[in-house]
Amino acid sequence: MSLPVRFLLAALLLFSSGCAKTIPFRATELTPTRPLSAAQLTRERWNSVDGAVLMRQSALFEFAGLRVPVAGLMKLDPASKSARLVGLNDMGVKLYDISVSATASTANFVLPELARYAKFPEAVALSMRRIFLAPEPEPGDKLTRSATSYLLSRDSSACKLRFSFGGADAQLLEKSCRGGAESWRVRYYQYQNYLGRLYPGGIVLDDDRAGYRLTLWIENVEKSDE
Repeated sequence: MSLPVRFLLAALLLFSSGCAKTIPFRATELTPTRPLSAAQLTRERWNSVDGAVLMRQSALFEFAGLRVPVAGLMKLDPASKSARLVGLNDMGVKLYDISVSATASTANFVLPELARYAKFPEAVALSMRRIFLAPEPEPGDKLTRSATSYLLSRDSSACKLRFSFGGADAQLLEKSCRGGAESWRVRYYQYQNYLGRLYPGGIVLDDDRAGYRLTLWIENVEKSDE
């Protein structure tokens, strides 16, 4: 291994010592609910836009004692339910290039030193799918409305799916999948306006079965020229 790569890995792979995980984002302030339908809750979501967008993000993967900070650029195409994510270190060195659909993923490139952690590319792809592509709330989901939140739910072949909405704009705050071989949840925070839509500024995914967490900071969203 070359000296620059050794320095890269020393800076990239930071081993934790069992410190407590915290959420670095403000929780959405809940407000009184209105008589909205499941179709209304799902209609205006940020990943239902026409055309592809580019997202600039920073991320922190925490997996089996491994902490991997990454800067990322993702092309998200809601119409085709696909995304392509390129991860870089702070010096601009490419760490991975992964394409994801609602049902599959392809590792176009993974830095050989990272590829030794066999489940790392898989965890990246699975996280991107769960956060941005699938599963998604649907107009036919069962709706339960409380004083300050809305819950859409349905049972899939894999697990029980739950989607929680709230706040002044009734945004998606959490999705989860529990049961069978899956136990995970995604939480969305600090929505902000890009391109006339509200996008989450912070996202946290916890996979209890696989034992990893992804914390994601969305820094910018713009239209893709392609």
